[in-house]
Amino acid sequence: MIPRAASRPTLKDVAAAAHVSVSTVSYALNDESRVRLAAETRSRIRRIAKELGYTPNGIARSLQSRSSRSIGVVVSKPLTFLRYAAIVQGAGTAITGHGFRMAVLPDASGASFIDDCRSGLLDGLIFIGHDDVSVPELLVEAAADGSAPLVTIDAGTPGPEAPYSSVDFDYAAGAESMVQELRGRGITTVLHLRPEVSSRAERERQAALMRALGRADRLTLQVVSTGLRDEELRRTGQDPGLDRTYLDRLTARLRAALSEADGPAGSTAVLCSWGADVEATLSVVTAGFPGTTVASLASGWPRVELWERLIYSALPLQEAGERAVELLAGELRPDARHEHVMLTPRIQPPPGQAPPPQG
Repeated sequence: MIPRAASRPTLKDVAAAAHVSVSTVSYALNDESRVRLAAETRSRIRRIAKELGYTPNGIARSLQSRSSRSIGVVVSKPLTFLRYAAIVQGAGTAITGHGFRMAVLPDASGASFIDDCRSGLLDGLIFIGHDDVSVPELLVEAAADGSAPLVTIDAGTPGPEAPYSSVDFDYAAGAESMVQELRGRGITTVLHLRPEVSSRAERERQAALMRALGRADRLTLQVVSTGLRDEELRRTGQDPGLDRTYLDRLTARLRAALSEADGPAGSTAVLCSWGADVEATLSVVTAGFPGTTVASLASGWPRVELWERLIYSALPLQEAGERAVELLAGELRPDARHEHVMLTPRIQPPPGQAPPPQG
């Protein structure tokens, strides 16, 4: 039995115990080495290394190869936003499947980890945007000079000259599919509940709804503004009282719009743009407007007892994370080509209820 060293054993310690050179030890312990060693020599060196308690220094190996087998996932909002958590979960599963590790990076500016990419502590980056959150210029520059391979999620489809790959959601297709779903259910009046914010997703959805409305016979759409604007949205997280004010305003406006809606029973639907508005909408409908359909262009997370009455357009969030990792694996290859993937939301009817035929 070879005695263990008092401190952490090194390659030199293994080499001395095995009476070989340090480079021979390195070749014997490296599964990817192309240097041929006798099987007996390789086996003997590995046995001695194990007896000494030698373990590879991962940091040193990363510095030598300029690869840490680590991927940085850049989030522009906290993971308490379930939307982000779902994307990160999908990315994490795929990253592990590729033999990498994941580092969640909350600094959306990119300033704090570009050097980590250049030094090899991170092999590449996945940037998760939302609405009008644009890709930081530092990340674009690092992708362009090859020091930080990059894939973006939900940050808008980049131009043809962009030096990175992307995954985006087809918000317009989701809105158009929802109109078809509601028409198939006999809906003739749609109250579109939406905020007044400068959101890319909102612009795309609104334009798609107008196009779909122009093609749909016997279907009318009325916009019901929640009154929420950009400045109030930014202040909501800082002042909890604003949430109560917002909900009171939303429910009052929705009740008024539903009271004025014309048409036979069961022919009206409230279509929420935001998942955050779903629970309040379901509560208003349940309390005073039975028979009204509630639908949403985002899933939201209402209470369990309300969930079964919601039709929603589900964004493939976990799939977005998984696809981004696949694209980044391509970006890490020498013959990398930048690709842009568009994922389509899927209509989810209430549990146990099959979607009706589309007319």
